[in-house]
Amino acid sequence: MGNRRTFMLQSLGAAAMAVAPRWAQAFVHPIDEPAMRSRLAARSPLLAVTAAGRRFVAVGFRGQAVLSDDGGKSWTQASVPVSSDLVAVSFPTEKTGWAVGHGGVVLNSTDGGLTWVKQFDGRQASQVAVEYLEKHAKEGPAMEQLLADEKMLVDSGGTQPFLDVHFINERTGYVVGTFNRIFRTDDGGATWLPLMDRTDNPKGLHFNAIASRGGNVYLAGEQGTVWRLDQGSGRFLAFPTSYIGTLFGLLLVSSTTLLTFGMRGSVFRSDDAGVTWKRIAVGSQAGITSGAVMPDGVVVLVTQAGALEVSRDQGRTFVAARPVQPMSYYGVSAGAPDQVILAGAEGMRVETVR
Repeated sequence: MGNRRTFMLQSLGAAAMAVAPRWAQAFVHPIDEPAMRSRLAARSPLLAVTAAGRRFVAVGFRGQAVLSDDGGKSWTQASVPVSSDLVAVSFPTEKTGWAVGHGGVVLNSTDGGLTWVKQFDGRQASQVAVEYLEKHAKEGPAMEQLLADEKMLVDSGGTQPFLDVHFINERTGYVVGTFNRIFRTDDGGATWLPLMDRTDNPKGLHFNAIASRGGNVYLAGEQGTVWRLDQGSGRFLAFPTSYIGTLFGLLLVSSTTLLTFGMRGSVFRSDDAGVTWKRIAVGSQAGITSGAVMPDGVVVLVTQAGALEVSRDQGRTFVAARPVQPMSYYGVSAGAPDQVILAGAEGMRVETVR
């Protein structure tokens, strides 16, 4: 099992170990160590970007976070209390937002991403999950198995990563990650409720993405699977695509139309809120890592090979656009008219899409 962020981070970690000195100071876990200040933060690998009102906020390796108030022309480094890799960011309002990443960290900002505090981490998440599952273990074998699985994760370190975050408003949000990991908060992150017992995910597949629109909440992850929250039962029901590989993301084009995308240039479109899916052809075989819907409805997908795929018919067809300075793209957000803000292997870029 795997996902594009895990692969990138494993590769980077192997390289770092190869050059590490033999002497070392006492180990401090990245979730307990503030991110280093760097004048090159906006040129470092960054994995996700989103709008916070008119501001753009991006996050990436080693706790790096940057923000721009001029449409991506210049960037300022944020103050971050962890140095673990941050892989996703969500701002439901221009001031209040959340970021998540490795070590199971959940960070909160109330000043538009300029400063962050740690609300939650993997150790706390494991404790909360075990306590919850112990209370419900007598409800049946499925709950007992979830408890056993969680205790096994605790024994392995208890810091499973969160891979995406989505807040519907300043109070209600979700974080999702590896091995069926999903938590919900209804008090702005003060407390979190495990939802692992409410997913149709018996194999414990990774959740790589979460999004919502029109009252529907969706997940996407491994083995070509999309899940949708059923309001009646409170469960996330599985709706497989015809793909057996990993899906990296979701893009909600309308209340009933959505796209999901992932490895090997795979794109699927649904017009019935995720119940059925049709494969959509694109010109790239590279992994599609992120997407954005422009204010005029144009859809932009980005790839690890530095390609931009553009649709002007709500994702039915795509045409390749040529970026001026291509790089491996990991995140994209709609910018000024005809512009996208891009996060990737070489930091932040702005490209025009026509």
